[in-house]
Amino acid sequence: MHNLELVNLADESLLPCQVTTHTDGERYELRLNRANASPIVIHSSIDFEDALRLLRTELEQQNLLLLCNRFRRNAFVSSMARQMSDGLGCYLVVAGEPVSPELITESLAPAPRKDVVLADEAKKFIDDWIASFD
Repeated sequence: MHNLELVNLADESLLPCQVTTHTDGERYELRLNRANASPIVIHSSIDFEDALRLLRTELEQQNLLLLCNRFRRNAFVSSMARQMSDGLGCYLVVAGEPVSPELITESLAPAPRKDVVLADEAKKFIDDWIASFD
């Protein structure tokens, strides 16, 4: 179980939550529990990275952000990282620098609010980072 926080984007209030993972090797499940709300349960037949992407979309529709490493502006998931971690590992990249294997981190570890952004902003950062190597 990962004890994390959600940010309500309407007023920047923090809401404690727990995220649990479960897999039987064919199905990957993320469950987000918080007080006074129904759990959000996401399933994927691909891996946890796919489930995290679906969870992020669901949370953004509810005007929420989950303060975890995977939702940082500079979080990048390579195919190798996905395979090695069932999609629960990501790199925290630095602008202008290639991926460093030492920078792989747990996707569901806590992250500071200042580093967590909406999916579109994160995609732009990663697209710009990738383009810097062309």
